[in-house]
Amino acid sequence: MTDHIVPPIGMRMVKSAAAVLICLLISMVVDREDMRIYSSIAALLCVQPYAEDTKRMAIQRMVGTAIGTVFGIATLLLEMALEIRGTLVGYILIAAVMVPTLWLAVALKSANAAALSGIVLLSIAATHVTDASPWIFAWYRASETMIGILVGVAVNSFQLPRRKRRDVLFVSGLDGLLLTEKETLTPYSRVQLNRMLDDGLQFTLSTMRTPASVWETAGDLRLRLPIIVMGGAALYDMRNKRFLQVCTLSGDLVARCEAVFEAQDIHCFLNGVLDDNLMIYYGSFRHETEQAIFEKLRTSPYRNYVNRRYYRECPILYLMGIDLTERMQALYGALEEAGLLEQVKVWLYPAAEYPGYSYLKIYNRDASREAMLERLKQELGISKSVVITAQEGRGDVLIRGGVNQAVKRLERLYEPYLWERK
Repeated sequence: MTDHIVPPIGMRMVKSAAAVLICLLISMVVDREDMRIYSSIAALLCVQPYAEDTKRMAIQRMVGTAIGTVFGIATLLLEMALEIRGTLVGYILIAAVMVPTLWLAVALKSANAAALSGIVLLSIAATHVTDASPWIFAWYRASETMIGILVGVAVNSFQLPRRKRRDVLFVSGLDGLLLTEKETLTPYSRVQLNRMLDDGLQFTLSTMRTPASVWETAGDLRLRLPIIVMGGAALYDMRNKRFLQVCTLSGDLVARCEAVFEAQDIHCFLNGVLDDNLMIYYGSFRHETEQAIFEKLRTSPYRNYVNRRYYRECPILYLMGIDLTERMQALYGALEEAGLLEQVKVWLYPAAEYPGYSYLKIYNRDASREAMLERLKQELGISKSVVITAQEGRGDVLIRGGVNQAVKRLERLYEPYLWERK
């Protein structure tokens, strides 16, 4: 992956070009030269990423066009009556009328169309036409803009015939699939995922991250279904901010694992859930890396850091430690000697953001993404699922090639063309 991602040519770009071409062709057919620019501008403004945005934008553009037309005609008539067209006084009048034009658009909750209101006003009042009456000229400007709006809406709504696989639950991870190295979604992935989610895509995330981390990296996704977090230790409802299922460690196992950490002089964070709040209990830090993690995350509105002596009443989902790799390997060995590896699930892996360090996390032995996925499918009444993964042997569809590829593949899986085989 790289932070310097070349954005793909998206469908919005293609549809914008198609809308402009149609407007240009219409202007040729009706032989109206000025239509080329005014209709094309309106069409471009109406081609939006989401269907509801296109509808809202079209309504606002129509309102803006009407406002600009009314004020433009009034200004043009006043200019002609006072014979000030093209004079300094005429220009001052146009500028003065611009204020109530923009104000009315904002007052009518069409702020996004305020600029178009001003454009229509200028196209009527500031353009010198001698071969047409003010009424005909204003009609031309308004009709040209309306044609552009209609073309933009029509082109943006057009789709080739596709099947929608709404009976399949699609599952994707975040790291290595959807997130860049800066832990953000690309604009393409965000727009396309939200478009499909709005269309009825049954989609969820399955990740090692906590709900807090998902909120911070993918919180603008319009996820309707619960997500699988913490490696399958919990099922979380993003919309209602609730933990629906948790797989916690027993108090005895937490105490025994914590004792091994202490014996190895390694600090651990205890991650638990209390009243649907993520609680992170901490003790005395042993090195600057732990302190850095704490300082980086403690201000998050989705995390609650509490001194570890208060954790006894909170169900613990997992323990997490970070230290030099050789020390964490020694900790793993100590857990094995204590007979704990047979009673818990332990993940030991390098800390990519801290070279030379490794994480060690301890979960309930029964916590797994696969088990939580099956539980979610039962609750949703869905029998078939497709897991998209970047790791060999961990899912149904293997993705190589970096960000955007997972979303592109998901599009082909969710909405194949009618002529494509199932």
